[in-house]
Amino acid sequence: MKLTKRLLGVGAIAVASLAASGTATAAFPNFSDCPTASGSIYCINVASTSGSMTIKGFTVPIHDSLEIRGGLASPDGSSVVFQAPRGTSGVFARPIQVPGGLLGIDFPIPGNAVTATAKLAGPPSALRVDLNTFTLAMPMKLALTNPILGSGCQIGSDRNPANVVLTIRRIGHADFVDGALIFTGNTNGDSTFAIPGATGCGINLGLINSLVNLKLGLPSSSGNNDLTVNNNFALKSVG
Repeated sequence: MKLTKRLLGVGAIAVASLAASGTATAAFPNFSDCPTASGSIYCINVASTSGSMTIKGFTVPIHDSLEIRGGLASPDGSSVVFQAPRGTSGVFARPIQVPGGLLGIDFPIPGNAVTATAKLAGPPSALRVDLNTFTLAMPMKLALTNPILGSGCQIGSDRNPANVVLTIRRIGHADFVDGALIFTGNTNGDSTFAIPGATGCGINLGLINSLVNLKLGLPSSSGNNDLTVNNNFALKSVG
């Protein structure tokens, strides 16, 4: 099958650009919930090891908080579709601490701490792998958690996401382990995406939304932001 041959040769490079979202697991690679019954050709697992998101000079470290797990399928024999494990988006994340919290002070003041959690904006099919340019387009949103901000505060939304296109900046060491092609020490990134303003903060009060926007410099146009993800990537053929 022509597409299968292409994926075998370049799929690892193309899917390496997935390294933008999910929670790192204790064991890598993790193919335990790969949706093989849904027609996936390959199982993928990408886990961040470090990195950062910078918005107009304000930097939030992402550490090992991000992971993508799932599969790649080709229903029509030419295009590539990402498939998530059942009941998930395929993007897994744990909260990361926003430096300075609400007040911009790194001190344990009650109510000041803020955490951010990366989420996929839209269905799993919103993840797009391009085998011609070896990039991945992924709409993102960030959920912010704080007692004052409430449970619905977020940057971006399904209708107005931050459209991140991750490209390969550095390919790491390649190896085959138990039938999986593994790249360790990769770097992927994007510095061209725009970030919308905050919504739903403090029961969607304009004042609280404005406070978050002021703190993070939002909305932030293209050229002012950067997402850098150092990661490990694994790809395994199904069957």
